Parts: sequence; C-alpha cells; structure tokens
Amino acid sequence: MNPSTAPRRRGRPKKNEAPALSIEQLLEASADIFARDGYDGVSLRKLQDELNVSYTFFHHYFSSKEQLWQAVVDRLCGHTTAKILEALQNIDEGQNELDALKEGIAVYIRSAFEYPALYHICQQESLREGPRLSYLHTHYFEPAWQLISDMVAKVEDLGLIKDIPIVTLFFMVQSATAPVVQLPFYQRLTGKPELASELIETHIQQSIDLLFHGWRR
Repeated sequence: MNPSTAPRRRGRPKKNEAPALSIEQLLEASADIFARDGYDGVSLRKLQDELNVSYTFFHHYFSSKEQLWQAVVDRLCGHTTAKILEALQNIDEGQNELDALKEGIAVYIRSAFEYPALYHICQQESLREGPRLSYLHTHYFEPAWQLISDMVAKVEDLGLIKDIPIVTLFFMVQSATAPVVQLPFYQRLTGKPELASELIETHIQQSIDLLFHGWRR
C-alpha cells in the first residue's frame, strides 16, 4: 500500500494536527482550569497538554501564565462589570435609585451562575494579598465600588434603607453566590447535583427580598 494513501490511524490527534481553538475557546477553557486548580496549580505546559494545543499556537497569544490569567479575568470581569454598571445607571421615570440598586445586585448574583469560573477565581485570589488580587481590585472592583457607594448613599438620603455600612451590604450579597462557589457543600446540604436552572432566578429574587425586607412577615 502506498504510504501516502494509507488510512490514518484512529486515536488522539497530534498537537500539530489538532483543530485550532479560537481565542474565545482558549480563554473559556483556561478559565475553567484556573478555577479548578488555582493559579499555582496551573502551568503553561499543563494547559498545552490538557487543551491539546501546540506550544506555537499557545504562545502566539500569550507569553506567560500571568498574561493568560489577566486575559481570562478581563474577558469575564469586563463583561460582568459592564452589565452591573449599566443596571446601576438605569434610572428613569419608571425606576428610581432603589430599583436600580436591586437590579445591580441581581445582575451580580446572576453572573455567578452564568460565569462560575470567574467567581471561583475571585474567591481563590481574595484569600491572600498579592498581585492578582491587586489586579482584580484596581481594574474591576474599585470603579464599581465607587458607583455603588454613591448609589447606596443616595438611597439612604431618600430614607429608603437603613444606614448600614456598605461593606456589610457587600458581604451579605456575596453570600448569595455560595451555591456556586461552595457547590460541593450545596450538593451535600441539599442532596441535589446542582441548582436547577428554574430555581436560580427564584434564589436571586428571594435573596434580594431577604436583604431588603428581612425574614419577618
């Protein structure tokens, strides 16, 4: 048999034969790996092997693990932050500052279920000081925090909410993302493999209702 016409053996293709990922696919897959293994548990070699891409393909986009991590964060945080800021600024005749604040909180909680890898990454980096926490804080948290602080102050001035430290508000909202960032514990607690999609919106709205109106009837 002519070697040039011989059928190709089945099995995993070599890296130089594997279909190339798009940059979006590369970032999405890398986000899942960073979320699963943590920054220190990931190497470029490990990413290349797990994603079945060549050294040349990978380094065409990124020269370091840090650069890749930042690109992952920029993609996920950028999209989420833009949606939150849009919600907070959506004030018109039919929606006041309190309505906008509630919607901004809903967007934040909902995004945890839409982009669980992002929230795992942020959770990992929030446990210790370092350059990646600084990156998250400077590029994404500070701009949103200032707008949220101003919004909360306006709602307080309108007499619509109690004068409670905004840091307390933030960590109360953060707790509503626990089914995502603590999924194994959620599974143990409920006996369910995941939070069903039809219950996610109920969870979000009930969290907001509990935050703003308390538990008492």
